[in-house]
Amino acid sequence: MIWKSEEILVLVKVYPTPSNKYGETVCTAGITRNSKWIRLYPIQYRDLPESQQYDKFQWIKVNVTPSNEMLKRPESFRVNTSSIELLEKIPPKSGWLEREKYFHPSVSKSLEVLDKLKKEKRTSLGAFKPKSVEDFIIEKDSGEWNENQQRVLQQSSLFKQEKTTLKKVPYKFHYLFHCDDLNCNGHDIQIFDWETAQSYWRFKNIYKDESLTLQKLRDKWLDYFFKKRESYFVVGTDSRWNKFIILTIVSPRRKTNQIPLFDKI
Repeated sequence: MIWKSEEILVLVKVYPTPSNKYGETVCTAGITRNSKWIRLYPIQYRDLPESQQYDKFQWIKVNVTPSNEMLKRPESFRVNTSSIELLEKIPPKSGWLEREKYFHPSVSKSLEVLDKLKKEKRTSLGAFKPKSVEDFIIEKDSGEWNENQQRVLQQSSLFKQEKTTLKKVPYKFHYLFHCDDLNCNGHDIQIFDWETAQSYWRFKNIYKDESLTLQKLRDKWLDYFFKKRESYFVVGTDSRWNKFIILTIVSPRRKTNQIPLFDKI
């Protein structure tokens, strides 16, 4: 096994998932210094010391080696978590030009283009700007982990008793959207972003009322990101079905009449 050091700008932290093989894990993804997509898995993020817990739009330095996963996704790498070193953060207000310098070359025209690249090159990570976003669907889901997942979380808590129990969000969140592509017939895709889940828990704590909580969630993840701002979907394929899912949203600026910088690709 050959390890190499890589510097990565973190763009994605998926909501933690209990795994029989790896325990409570977080899929992390980002782009390297030369704007190449990379997926880091598994990472037991909530078990990391605070000095290694990274944020979105933060550079990290870490030792990685190609994953031996069955799908053989070229962007997938295993991580030596003890090697994680936090580097500088790129701030939102003054740092968007710096963020764009790395993000821009990594953006594709549409999900259709990424699907084509998946068939040709096994591409499994990418980003694009949707032409239109019609809806943000909030679908009721079970609020409990299944028996295997509960067992994983119980075992995890034995090793780190000060860690709070991971809560399951009782909803699934979907986007209905169209790409800027003649071959697009529309998409309905679920988002798994940690930030979306955290928004739900935060709004629930603030507003108490469930219907108001869901309305505020919709206001942010539909109206704010796609009616007021120029926003992009970051997507990746899941490890089971190899289908693209939405991992996070990157939202560089308010909407204007100017052509967004990222639409060159």
